[in-house]
Amino acid sequence: MFALTALSEWLQLMLAEIARKREELERARAEEAQRLTESEAARQRAEQRAAENPTTR
Repeated sequence: MFALTALSEWLQLMLAEIARKREELERARAEEAQRLTESEAARQRAEQRAAENPTTR
């Protein structure tokens, strides 16, 4: 019975670690998507300002 309990505890730890890593990856992907969105918005604003004021090119 001890072996089964130890295996069960080990399995729970491994599943918790997998879940933690998945959440970490999802958070990193969301942060990267946010950075890309902000970068694209900044690029579009810069292009719009340049189009409105050609002397800044």
